[in-house]
Amino acid sequence: MNESIPRHVAIIPDGNRRWAKAHDKNAIDGHTAGSEVLKKIMPHAADRGVEHISIWGMSLDNFTKRDISEVTGLLNLFRNEFKDLITSDDIHSRNVKISVLGRWREKFPFPVKANIDKAIEASKGYSKHFLNFFLAYNGVDEMIQAIKDIVKNGDRDITEETVKQYLFTKDMPPVDLIIRTGGEPHLSAGFMMWDVTDSQLWFTQKLWPEFSTADFDEALEEYATRVRRKGA
Repeated sequence: MNESIPRHVAIIPDGNRRWAKAHDKNAIDGHTAGSEVLKKIMPHAADRGVEHISIWGMSLDNFTKRDISEVTGLLNLFRNEFKDLITSDDIHSRNVKISVLGRWREKFPFPVKANIDKAIEASKGYSKHFLNFFLAYNGVDEMIQAIKDIVKNGDRDITEETVKQYLFTKDMPPVDLIIRTGGEPHLSAGFMMWDVTDSQLWFTQKLWPEFSTADFDEALEEYATRVRRKGA
């Protein structure tokens, strides 16, 4: 693999609601515009050689603390977008396996879960590229659940490998590059906390609905120039 291209890129797509407000639209219009951006970024990233794209679609706090109308709108958006992914040419022509992580099975209504499951099933045989959605997800929750499971199973020889095997992300490689849009350079709610310990960070002032494939390429180009010492 070309080491100048990150194997795993995680995206925190911030700014949908601010974009909607700036354009005199409602919040769900912002989320819908954001989903259109992902439809462009995913195939482009795969064509650039990125193996894993992970995107934070909805935090656990979003599900419990946002206005009910926005949550309902998001769930309808997920239902429709995952329905489209079932037969998406971008998915099938590029051999992209879909994974969905978080508490979505506990929190989402059946029609949404059904389409998510169908998209996962339709792509389960693929292994060239990976599109990972984090829905009703919180990194602190993920880590606490891992610790509980380790204790429950009585593991005593705790290594990095032990912890990794109990995480939602157990089948994913570490994150090489985090892209966050929205002009607020920080991490949130422990997003993939175990997997981002050596990640490079790239921030942009652009709101997620404004993000383009050219911006993605800019992030990759800057990544290629950085020296990753990892403590050496």
